[in-house]
Formats: sequence, structure tokens, C-alpha cells
Amino acid sequence: MAFVHIGVFLLAVSFAIFAIYLCIVLTRISGLLTTVGKTAKRMEDKVGVSLNELELVIVEARTSTTDVQMKLDALNSIAETAKNVGDTAYTATESVHSMVETYAQQPNLPGTKPFVGLIQVSEFAASLFSTWKKAEKVTK
Repeated sequence: MAFVHIGVFLLAVSFAIFAIYLCIVLTRISGLLTTVGKTAKRMEDKVGVSLNELELVIVEARTSTTDVQMKLDALNSIAETAKNVGDTAYTATESVHSMVETYAQQPNLPGTKPFVGLIQVSEFAASLFSTWKKAEKVTK
């Protein structure tokens, strides 16, 4: 019977050692989980701040793109105006060209030489504009 008591005693001691070891392991795991929880909380706070800043960046980017779009629209109207001025100058030069041809062929008319020179310069400008328009059509 003494062996039974010694066996039960050894079982009780081994169970106590196992219980102590299990408590130590669970304490370490608890500490680790607490640290992970704190780290996750800090990361959540930082992600929240980052998201707020990212929202502000998106709002600013939207404002900037709206501003750029308004400026591009203004530039489009300026380009349209320049094109209309060029078209008008080209049309005026073409209409005057036929009237000036007779003066260019008759240089002996008094007082027409400066007028003919001015018309020829405007015809040169019109030819430059028409070349520009042709190049613009080719690039589109």
C-alpha cells in the first residue's frame, strides 16, 4: 500500500509541476496578446489619421482638377477666338486678293504701290495661316 501512496504522491507532484508550467505559459501568452492588442490599437489610430489625411488629399486633388479644367476651358475659348480671327483674316485676304490682282498687273496706276505691297504682305500671312491649318488637320 505504501507504493500506492507514493504513486499518488508522485502523480500529485507531477500534476502540480504541469499546472505551474501551464500557468507560466498562459501568462506569457496573455502578455503577448496584450502587447499585440496595444500594437493593433496604435496601428488602428494611425490608419485612422492616415485615412483622414488621404480624404483631405482627395478633396484637394478634386479642387485642383476642377481648377485646371476651368483654365483649360478658358484656353479653349482663346484658341477658338484665335482660330476665328485667323479664319476672318484668311477670308478677307482671299476676297481682297481678287480685287488686287488687277492693281498688281498694272503698276503704273498712281498711289497704288503701297496699297499693293500691304495686300501682298497680308496674302503672305494668309498663306502662312492656311499652311498652319493644313498642318493642324494632318496632326488631328
